[in-house]
Amino acid sequence: MSVRRVPLVLVLLAALAGAAPETPAFSPATRALIVRRAMTLMPDALERQMSRHARSLYRGALDGVEQLGPAYHALDPGDADLRLEEAIAAAVRALDEQQPMREVVAQFGRIARLTGDLAFALNVGPDDPREAGFYGDFARFIESRQDRIRITFGGFADPRLARDDVRGFGRSVAESARRDYAAILASYHPPGRDRLPGDFDDRSVAFAAASLELSLAVTATARAWLYAWHRAHGDMQGAPVEDSAEPFGRADATASVRREERAR
Repeated sequence: MSVRRVPLVLVLLAALAGAAPETPAFSPATRALIVRRAMTLMPDALERQMSRHARSLYRGALDGVEQLGPAYHALDPGDADLRLEEAIAAAVRALDEQQPMREVVAQFGRIARLTGDLAFALNVGPDDPREAGFYGDFARFIESRQDRIRITFGGFADPRLARDDVRGFGRSVAESARRDYAAILASYHPPGRDRLPGDFDDRSVAFAAASLELSLAVTATARAWLYAWHRAHGDMQGAPVEDSAEPFGRADATASVRREERAR
């Protein structure tokens, strides 16, 4: 992202921080980082438009996050999988209808908001009654470790997106995030002992969970964005994919794998 865009992002983050009663799931600063990292994985044409219309992108990605808290459920009873499907369809429609790129990019921001919601374990976990006591603290912990976390991108291959199952993709993101819930809970409430400073150092389980959550959010956002762009027949030049025609893998190949798994 160009240097001239940074002050705008900081203004948006400051406004959100002033409105937020407590740090929400993935703080605004963390969500901005997720957006920036996901942008670097986009086709050249899409990345240029996102940089050009950064105000719309970040506003879409950060809209409403200050209202999140321990009572928020992205799935079951939440419906973020359905809303993600609708947001991607809206982005594809905006591209197909050649709407102003400012509005198109805003739709991509909304997609990032939803993938971020689904990738945060405390939004999709089993809701331990003690969660309210550490929900905001864990979001602040992730933000405080951003510079030391090595974000890894899991690639674009995804069997659900390959067969156009966007809701299944959203639920799979939540399932991956949910695996970190027990580790996060145990970091704040270690069985049989008091919490220690070492439970949150850079070699801790909490740090590992934060790294996994952040990497998952970047990967999920990048996949969802590329899916929308690909469905709208966008130029794939510059995207780090092996096959621009089938960036998520072959749908018939994934169906074959499922049949083999059922046969075992």
